[in-house]
Amino acid sequence: MEEILERCIRETSCANGEAEEIIHIFLEMIVEELSLGHSVDLGEEFGEFSVRLRESHLADNSPRTPKESRYKVVFREGSGMKKRLKQPVK
Repeated sequence: MEEILERCIRETSCANGEAEEIIHIFLEMIVEELSLGHSVDLGEEFGEFSVRLRESHLADNSPRTPKESRYKVVFREGSGMKKRLKQPVK
């Protein structure tokens, strides 16, 4: 996270405290939207976060302890990220 913060400061000429606060607010807003059950689309170059319900299920007479149903955050990368990740490693 520190490297990302330093790069944002360099590229935007923003003060250290301002850049850190902007990033913090941005991430908090994403978490808030996801906690409300909304999807967060960050564009084709990055991707989309969404919330899905993970159902509890076990086979009949299974000796395992069942896990409760819960919500899970799912990320689906955008086409721009897919293209960049397909490039060969240098």
